[in-house]
Amino acid sequence: MSARLDDGSRTVLDLSDIKTEIDFNYVKTRLTPPPRFVSATLDNYTPDEQFASQQAAKAYLKEFVGRFNKQSASPLGTLFRFVGTGAAKGIYLDGGFGVGKTHLLAASYHAFQSSAKIYLSFTELMYLIGLLGLERCAGEMSRNKLICIDEFELDDPGNTTMSLGFLQRVFAAHVRVIATSNTPPAKLGEGRFAAQNFQREIAALSEDFHVLRIDGNDYREKHIKEIQTTSSTWNFANVYEKFLDYQPKGSGKKVYFSESELLAWLKKLHPMHYLDIAEKLDAIFIDGLGQLADQFDALRFVYFIDKLYDDKVVIFASSKVKLESLFPDEFYKSAYSKKYLRCLSRLKEICGA
Repeated sequence: MSARLDDGSRTVLDLSDIKTEIDFNYVKTRLTPPPRFVSATLDNYTPDEQFASQQAAKAYLKEFVGRFNKQSASPLGTLFRFVGTGAAKGIYLDGGFGVGKTHLLAASYHAFQSSAKIYLSFTELMYLIGLLGLERCAGEMSRNKLICIDEFELDDPGNTTMSLGFLQRVFAAHVRVIATSNTPPAKLGEGRFAAQNFQREIAALSEDFHVLRIDGNDYREKHIKEIQTTSSTWNFANVYEKFLDYQPKGSGKKVYFSESELLAWLKKLHPMHYLDIAEKLDAIFIDGLGQLADQFDALRFVYFIDKLYDDKVVIFASSKVKLESLFPDEFYKSAYSKKYLRCLSRLKEICGA
């Protein structure tokens, strides 16, 4: 199977260099903030003056990271690196879409003066636990002093069991964790599955984190209004012609998929390799994209969009449906509703839809 991948000089390539197997030693070198946040710092996070919690979160993280860096510089830093940090073992950034949580998370990672740190999404963490097993994954991750987890969420009993077990193990190894989420820790899993069966575990998890509530408006909505034009790249006519004419920027490439080709590729590859596609690209062209009625296809698509968004890939789509109808209504009543809403928010920003 091959997609039409162009290197900018009209030479057609395929994606056969991307292996279907996954090598953890290779993956762990990639567990860093994505290109979209490569320059994120605590200083260049600009709080909205209407919401004091944004400035408070920034100040708390600055103090937290500064304390760690100071202790690490001390001869006794390794032994006493948790002294003075309070009872909480992690920091939990709770807030809605587009309030800057991921910027703060990436900025904290960059400010942490240690190479023993990793950054990954909650979805990637689940994929890695599934790949390696809980014990090995937690053991590998516990070699770090800091783990940053973006979009933490308990969607079902399976990932609840895995994630709670993972956090118990890394906290026991004295690893600090900073996580972002759209749900307060005490309400994780609420309305998605029988979360009451995990009430004690979720309560214990809440006690392990110092929660920073970040209020605010979705900055993407403002950005969408600023860039929105009649030439949205979502419902784009003649996608293949645009693909042929498009000149990628720099060393980036372009790829054209029909809906069936794209979904087949996403199904064939381990999701941890979606980054391998995204980082090659300047633009992707999707022809005939309709409503994604299969939830497995939809979840793979959502994660792929996350990777495209992180790498600032341009998207052109000749969609058969309005963006708001990309996923069936019943999907928003499922355990993964927030994933679909985040996907729509990001597509609106990318496509000006």
